[in-house]
Amino acid sequence: MQKRNVSLDFYKGIAALGVIFVHIQFPGVFGNIMCSVGTCGVIFFFLISGYFAYGSGQEMCAKFIVRFKRNLRLLLIAAAAYFAVTAVQQLIHGTFESWISKFTDPVLYIRMIFLGDFEVIHGDPLWFMPALLYSYLVFWLIYRYGLQKLSYAAVPFFLLLRIGMETYTNTSGADWHLSGNAVVGALPIMLLGHYLAHIRDRLSRISDKAVIASCILSAAGMFLFVNVKAGSVDISQPFKIWCAASVFLWAIRKPSLSVSRPIETIGARWSLYVYLCHYPVIVILKDVCEWTEAPVWFISWCLPVIVAALSVAVAMLISMIADRPKAGAAK
Repeated sequence: MQKRNVSLDFYKGIAALGVIFVHIQFPGVFGNIMCSVGTCGVIFFFLISGYFAYGSGQEMCAKFIVRFKRNLRLLLIAAAAYFAVTAVQQLIHGTFESWISKFTDPVLYIRMIFLGDFEVIHGDPLWFMPALLYSYLVFWLIYRYGLQKLSYAAVPFFLLLRIGMETYTNTSGADWHLSGNAVVGALPIMLLGHYLAHIRDRLSRISDKAVIASCILSAAGMFLFVNVKAGSVDISQPFKIWCAASVFLWAIRKPSLSVSRPIETIGARWSLYVYLCHYPVIVILKDVCEWTEAPVWFISWCLPVIVAALSVAVAMLISMIADRPKAGAAK
């Protein structure tokens, strides 16, 4: 029986916690660094999905269908929960009628379906799920029609598209959904992960020292350029991809390297639930801080930590309910 990759679990846990600090940031340079860890974490999740989308044709087609159905179900449940939290918030603030009227605009649903824009229900992180769903459909087509070689050749072009669009949106302040979608945000990284799986034998010949050096250099570049702009241009995106890929390669090489059991447990069991549930926690706690007139220092330095702790607790609860064995399953 194949053992779990505890190293990969550790970095999944770090990635899940890092995403929280994208949406509720610490101040200053430290906040920028933690935010870059989070955005790198999203890349890491897509790399994992792409890497484990590698296999034989018919087997993978069946797996993609299973994964598509599971993630579609999670998206619908999460969207319903986000809607409920937002509805209660709007009722409390006395803005329910103006908010609910937005749902009569057909453009809203077009943006939801094609761009993953769920901001109307405070669902910013939910873009990840439709992006993943569309990417699974693309991978199903790749395996269904034997287009693997074409997908490998397309990797550099998709990566350039991602880097270009991310740089544009981060620099110009344009609508982030232009880069946070399936074509730009998910598919390039999943194709990269898929290609890494294809060449894993060649990658195994790279020395540990070279991989460690790659991790250090890419992280240093990422942390530098999220704080220091080249003119007014944000050039951190290629370093984020490089860093996520380097850390991923290290985790694949060292599957038994245990670093922190609690974080490994978060990564193994609750990382997706932490990702899905943390934003409603932020919305609720920010309202509580506003009502209680919490001091700025508390909101800046304590609130992100409290959000992370509560998000993990909620994810644990969701896991207990959603992942419990069905009656008679063990018989």
